[in-house]
Amino acid sequence: MTDDQPDPKVAVKAVMAGATPERKDELAELWARYDPAVQLAQTPGEITLNATKDRIEIDPRTMDVFWLIGFSGWRAIESYSPHVILSAATNQKLADLFDCDHGLDEAERSYRERLAAAQALIKAGDTESVAWPTDIPRPNCDRSALNDPQYKVAFDLTTLAVAYTLFHEFRHVMLDADDERHNDLREEELSCDVWAREFMTARLEAYGDQHSHSYQKVLRKRSMGLVLASLILHEITPFYEHGGSFAYFSVGDRLRAILSNTNLSDNDHFWTFAASMLVGIYRQKRIPIETEPTSARLLAEYLFSKL
Repeated sequence: MTDDQPDPKVAVKAVMAGATPERKDELAELWARYDPAVQLAQTPGEITLNATKDRIEIDPRTMDVFWLIGFSGWRAIESYSPHVILSAATNQKLADLFDCDHGLDEAERSYRERLAAAQALIKAGDTESVAWPTDIPRPNCDRSALNDPQYKVAFDLTTLAVAYTLFHEFRHVMLDADDERHNDLREEELSCDVWAREFMTARLEAYGDQHSHSYQKVLRKRSMGLVLASLILHEITPFYEHGGSFAYFSVGDRLRAILSNTNLSDNDHFWTFAASMLVGIYRQKRIPIETEPTSARLLAEYLFSKL
């Protein structure tokens, strides 16, 4: 850590508290109780993010990688949400809409280039050896200095996605310190996914009342952050582990744990967001989307069930 870099523990606590201000006091109590160290690790070829009862270990490139993937995810919304909306409205298959969209190739190229930059950064030994896309702000930028409203939304959602992954790791700390680790590593990973989701969404009504926002509006934004975390999970998981391993359930199973039971109406914009992100994963992996025209919610549920 250099003089111009924040203390990693302070930075981690700030991201988590900023994402869940309605639970600030409770989170402070948990940190006071468990107080794990936050250590930086450099591991070329993979992103390190794990935890024991004494520490959370994180790769210094993690925030940059998450940021690139998060802002790439916003490109997925620009690329695919028109097709998701039009498919439901006109009863046309997504595949047919893709085929007749002559501007899609250019939009997808931009999306894939930014994901490729994230993958290059994962494999690199340092952050300086990979060119940063000129149109994406750095993670340490001042949000108020962003002129594009869409960038501000991407900033907020990416921050929520990062917070979710940190809550997941903090839960591992808690389980280990309390001697409650699961015998099945996969079950523990899934339980940490669910705990992180619940911590970020269980007390939203109080936050909404304090800031004059409806519960549905706050839940929508938090849930969008969780969807973005799902894209990040997909991208940082090695391809050969997408179907699961001894330590992790499949990416599809983990997506279901994160996204299931989202208490938003079928026509909420959240489902268009979620479906578009999942379409991006399918298009990137060149998996045909064979479902009949349907609502954004049913499309999203179909896509993560088949991933």
